[in-house]
Amino acid sequence: MVRRAKNRQPPKTQKRRSRRARPVLSEAYWDVTHRPLQCLVFLLPMVIAYELGMGFFYRNTPVEMRPSLAAEELMNWFFSLFGGTGAYLPGAVLVAVLLVWHIATRNPWRVPGQPLLGMAGESVLLAIPLLFLHGRLTNLHALFDTGHGTGGGSSPWQEDLLLSIGAGIYEELVFRLIIIGLLNLLLIDICGMKQIAGVAAAVIASSLLFALHHYPPIGSDSSWSASEFAFRTAAGAYLAAVFVLRGFGLAVGCHTMYDVLAFLLSR
Repeated sequence: MVRRAKNRQPPKTQKRRSRRARPVLSEAYWDVTHRPLQCLVFLLPMVIAYELGMGFFYRNTPVEMRPSLAAEELMNWFFSLFGGTGAYLPGAVLVAVLLVWHIATRNPWRVPGQPLLGMAGESVLLAIPLLFLHGRLTNLHALFDTGHGTGGGSSPWQEDLLLSIGAGIYEELVFRLIIIGLLNLLLIDICGMKQIAGVAAAVIASSLLFALHHYPPIGSDSSWSASEFAFRTAAGAYLAAVFVLRGFGLAVGCHTMYDVLAFLLSR
């Protein structure tokens, strides 16, 4: 007796196109704050306030004569090598980087509102240790340093306040997102260094570069101060730790709130 073979259907995996499964995202606050789209929505009001504010106060001043941030000028110099120029180019780059990052991670286009309020409050809390650290290492009456920008001479308080916001945005973009990101790529992905060692090396290197970037302040006649350099190095390490552990958005929020609070306390 001959048995007929049953018609077997091909496995379902052969019928379906292979698709990359979307990652299952945690909705916990500590995880949401790391998402690039969440960071972009959180930072966008700061970027708009800085860019439009500087454009408003200096609308009759040529772009090259406006006060600017050293980090901004560094970015503008880099992009000028490739023919890119523009007053709002650094802000556009920030938005583009976070959007590309969001698309690459394939996260949903959804931004919960409650974590945005939490990020604002956490930014203030994270800035407080920096104020105490500055008070311990340097002069309490010199909390705010207008050496973030270039332009020389005395400046109105509106300009200093805007520069405080801009410094938090663009210094974190350069020294945390770009430099730590590139060093992690080089040390961990290319050179094969262990994760902890690679991140630690990137944090140390970015912290020293951050201190050298600030000291001595541009346009200042101040002499070398070991305590000031120590503070800026420690502040760079602190902000780098916030970036690694809490994400880019909160690193910018912490830096911006520190600068703004230091400015207000110095008045």
